[in-house]
Amino acid sequence: MKAPPRFRRTDWLELGLAALAEDGPAGLTIDALCRRAGKTKGSFYAHFPAIEAYLSALAGHWRESFTLRLMQAADQGEVAGERLMALDRMALALDARVEQGMRRVAQLDAGVAAICTAVDRERIAYLARLHGEAGRTPGEALALARIEYAAFIGFQQLDLGLSPQDLHECYRSLMRMLTRPAEG
Repeated sequence: MKAPPRFRRTDWLELGLAALAEDGPAGLTIDALCRRAGKTKGSFYAHFPAIEAYLSALAGHWRESFTLRLMQAADQGEVAGERLMALDRMALALDARVEQGMRRVAQLDAGVAAICTAVDRERIAYLARLHGEAGRTPGEALALARIEYAAFIGFQQLDLGLSPQDLHECYRSLMRMLTRPAEG
């Protein structure tokens, strides 16, 4: 009989994103994670010396999965406008509960807060670069990136009573208005 595969570091991190989406920060205790994984605390501690190290690693994994991979995928497009649309599609397809949960964890953990701040800056800089490549002046590109990103985060954080489809359509409408060329 074959032994079950060892629970790897990435398994713990993926499990954490799922726990964050389903249970919020309360799902990120060592006990809750071990119950969810069906593993012992020893298995957890084999990868992470303490919960703080886990939370930092989880935030880094979130950054990789929810930011860097999207940027890399969007960069496969040739035209800046198409890359912006591809990025929007991918970002809107992500589980907003993970983003919401990570921001709630950031309120409780300074290390996670620092990673969230870095992610916000990376995302805005990337959007500004794409808007610049699409023909906006540097000032316009940065302003548009900040507005777009604030709307994206705001739509995730506010309970507007909209279905996910209606929320996505509202965001798409905003983006169409924001990216329309200025009229002289």
